[in-house]
Amino acid sequence: METINDYMMKDHQVIDGFFERAEEAAKAADFVTLEREANEFLTRIAVHIDVEDRLLFAAFEERTGMTQAGPSVTMREEHREMEPIFDAMREAVAARDAAGYLSAAAQLVQILTPHNQKEETMMYPMIDDAMGPDTRALLDEAKASMTA
Repeated sequence: METINDYMMKDHQVIDGFFERAEEAAKAADFVTLEREANEFLTRIAVHIDVEDRLLFAAFEERTGMTQAGPSVTMREEHREMEPIFDAMREAVAARDAAGYLSAAAQLVQILTPHNQKEETMMYPMIDDAMGPDTRALLDEAKASMTA
């Protein structure tokens, strides 16, 4: 059976591909590709974060009672730290500012890389464990939200 960890890790890989292609386009000053890939990255990561915050982390907190402190609270805080960087990336794309985009992307990597590692090695497995037999229903809801 596919787990939340399996599905969300795959989504990280897809999102990372858009990020990497946008970064390469910025390095090449290929603004058409940068706009397409960066916008897709920013759209997909926003949906991914929304599903985590609204569905996955909420279900984990309801099941475990960890609402004031714990791994999901930390993950949400890190999501909030990324928001101004996403804004800077959007602004750089709109301004056709490759250097600005690359600077924001470098800042994002500093937060996003360890963040994703924590999700993949700790948070998602904890959600799968906490949800037990209800994992499938939560995963189906997450998939529906991510493909809507």
